Amino acid sequence: SSGINAEYGDADVDRIIFKHMAGEYIRGRPKNGIGGGEEESTDAPDPIIDPVDPVDPDPVDPDPVDPDPVDPEEPDVNPTCNCWTRECGFCSKLACTVKHDLVNSEAGITVTSALKWKKLNSIMLFDENGNALGNFQWNLKSIHLTGCISCQTPPAMRQLKRGDTTAWNFSLKDGVLQLKVDGEVLYENKLKGKCAETYSEVKRFSFYDSTCEGTFNLTDEMEAGEMMNSDCGGTCPQE
Repeated sequence: SSGINAEYGDADVDRIIFKHMAGEYIRGRPKNGIGGGEEESTDAPDPIIDPVDPVDPDPVDPDPVDPDPVDPEEPDVNPTCNCWTRECGFCSKLACTVKHDLVNSEAGITVTSALKWKKLNSIMLFDENGNALGNFQWNLKSIHLTGCISCQTPPAMRQLKRGDTTAWNFSLKDGVLQLKVDGEVLYENKLKGKCAETYSEVKRFSFYDSTCEGTFNLTDEMEAGEMMNSDCGGTCPQE
C-alpha cells in the first residue's frame, strides 16, 4: 500500500485495471458515499465468463436418449380369404369383410399375390352396412372398377413378370384411385360425378375369388370380421 500511496497520495482507489492479459479487465465498485451516494448492492455478482473459453454458467443436461427405441409395430399379415363361399354367404356376411374407411386412408390396402395375365386380383367394396358397391379388379392386361373404369394397364405394369408374387397397394384417398406396385404409383384416376359419389361410401372390403396363398396387411386402421382371421374361419387350414 505504501507504493500506491507514494504514487497517488491519499487519493481513494475505486478501481484497478489489470493489463498484459488477453484483453483488459476492470474490477472494482464504489465505496459507500462515492459515486452518487448509492448503497452497495447485496446481490450476488454475475458469473465471470472467460472470453477465450466461454463456459455456460448454468449448463443444462441434454434430453435423455432412449437407449432402446421402439420400432413402429408391423401390421398383421392375414390370408386373402375368399368371400365367395357358402360359409360367407357368397360375399354377403359382414363377418367376411374388413371394416376400413378407405376414402380417408393414406395406407389403402396392401396385398401380396401372384400376378397373372388372365386371372384377376379382385377386391369387393361395401358400404357401412355391407351393401356391395362394386369390385376393383386388375391383372397384367387390364384394370376395372365396376361401373366406372375399364382400361388396359399402363406399359410399366405390363412389364411385370407373370407368376411373380408381388406386393401391390390399392387406395381411394379423397376419391383418387391409385394402384402401386412395390411402392411406385403405376396407375392413377380421379373419380368424378356418380363414380366419386358411389365409392365415397366405401367402409368395408373383402376378397373375391382369391386364394389362401395371397396375403394382405391388417393395419391399425382396419377391423377384421370374425372370418377374416389367420385361417379364414377354417377354409384356409394352417400347416
